[in-house]
Amino acid sequence: MRLKLEWTRAIPLKNAERQNLIYSADQDKVPASPGVYIFGRRFGGGFEALYVGQARDIRRRLKGQFKNLPLMMHVKNAKIGKRIVLVGVFKPKPGQKAAKSLPLIERSFIRYFLSEGHDLVNKMATRLRRHEIASIGKHPKRFIPKLMFLDK
Repeated sequence: MRLKLEWTRAIPLKNAERQNLIYSADQDKVPASPGVYIFGRRFGGGFEALYVGQARDIRRRLKGQFKNLPLMMHVKNAKIGKRIVLVGVFKPKPGQKAAKSLPLIERSFIRYFLSEGHDLVNKMATRLRRHEIASIGKHPKRFIPKLMFLDK
């Protein structure tokens, strides 16, 4: 199976103390589409993923995640760097369903970032069948691989 994501530009996280939150993001930049999102920190030329999630409506899900105190504390307490969220919109081929594909994509990114030694707060099971995930769009190519292959 070949799954495809289109990445938007990195969205910076903003201080949201006035709204009684730790962070927020410009909701106009977040698509209301199915896909995956990655909270992380950018430092120098590097990137570290802190949380990988998936949603049928990314905008609505991120709005809820900003109220998730343990997650936001993990993002806040990470090492130095600029806090960002990367958003990948799922681009299904005929017959591909978001409900079945998004969990596969999420687990593959978790597996990838764990193998790279990132400080992920979500470390769920990552056993998968053979899949291929292609990333396209305006994502920072040095942070997200263009193509990933997965085996069970």
